[in-house]
Amino acid sequence: MPGMSEKLIYLLQRTFRRTWWRCALFSMFAVLAVVLSTLLGPYIPQDVALKLGSNSIDSLLNILASSMLTVAIFSASTMVSAFGAVASSATPRASQLLIEDATIQNTLAAFIGAFLYSVIALVGLHAHIYGDGGRLVLFGFTLAMLLLVVIVLLRWIDYLSVLGRMGETIRRVEAATVKAMDQRLEKPFLGGRPQPDGARGANEVMAANTGFVQHVSMDLLQARAAELGATLHLHVLPGSFVEPTMAVASSDGPLDDAARKAVQEAILVGPGRTFDHDPRFGLVVMGEIAARALSPAVNDPGTSLDVLATGVKVLGHWSTERQRLAAAGGTAVAFNDVTVQGLREAGMLEDVFAPVARYGAAAVEVGITLQRALRSVGRLRGDLPGAARALSRYALERAAQSGLGDGDLALLRAAAEGR
Repeated sequence: MPGMSEKLIYLLQRTFRRTWWRCALFSMFAVLAVVLSTLLGPYIPQDVALKLGSNSIDSLLNILASSMLTVAIFSASTMVSAFGAVASSATPRASQLLIEDATIQNTLAAFIGAFLYSVIALVGLHAHIYGDGGRLVLFGFTLAMLLLVVIVLLRWIDYLSVLGRMGETIRRVEAATVKAMDQRLEKPFLGGRPQPDGARGANEVMAANTGFVQHVSMDLLQARAAELGATLHLHVLPGSFVEPTMAVASSDGPLDDAARKAVQEAILVGPGRTFDHDPRFGLVVMGEIAARALSPAVNDPGTSLDVLATGVKVLGHWSTERQRLAAAGGTAVAFNDVTVQGLREAGMLEDVFAPVARYGAAAVEVGITLQRALRSVGRLRGDLPGAARALSRYALERAAQSGLGDGDLALLRAAAEGR
């Protein structure tokens, strides 16, 4: 979208993921079909309309009107139940992925659109505004609407078999995390220059409010830095928690009130973290799923083992793609006047594996799988191997303090050493 700021594009993307938007779009198409029936009717020859016209149009519309409202209400209740199931069995943060799921939203929007279409068409039909040609066009649109509803309904029935299941939830979190990782790998410093250690300008910009950084509009920061003729240093990343006493950015040159406000507006702060542009949030959610599975109330170590496997897979993707991009010459710097911190790889590993080491210390089968997973991560490149070794030692210490017997501790040490 040329000419649009990154902030506006991000806000539009968030809007387009809301359920009401798709419902409104499908409803608009339904109303347009009814209007077209009125406009195209006079152009159909009278003899063709009488020969092909159907007296069943009234019955079909009544069936649609009576059934679609019921199906829409049922689908909405099923959707809410799935949200609750994911929040209670996995983590409330994972339900965000279901809320923004395109299949769920398209299904609900199709049912509401079909209901609105049938109601408006019935009103026009009983008001005698179509004529013979209009009834024929309306009959064609009704058959197309019925075909759409049948296709959506069959897909919805198949989709319900996995909706809210733990394995499907982990898969969704994995996909969202990989997507955010790919975005960050394409712009490892959000498109800016790497920030030297300890770099900080003399003039700071404090956070406008309390919350989590959801998006940073680098183009707005670059424009402001160019106007100031100075370098801006960004001290937060998407996912960072900020409050008004924390500096989110600083400048080597002087800043007036207008410049400070412009910098604050370029950093979008919201009440919670999102999966967009925040790779570590997906890893945090994985860790939360594993921690809840290991709680005495749930006692589902198998889920934590699935999370460990997924964590190794995701971190392996990060390391492999980062090495591939580095071998290809890296990525171009789009915003030369803005420096940005890099993503801390050790923190990425801790996000997903540390909760398992903490809450699964007394479960020897979980500990063995954790040590094997950390050994797999230790064979990757970058900062991950060192962090994996440190976390392995931490997990062994937690296990020793949890009351495991000498035999179990020996098994964990052997797994850590690859024996």
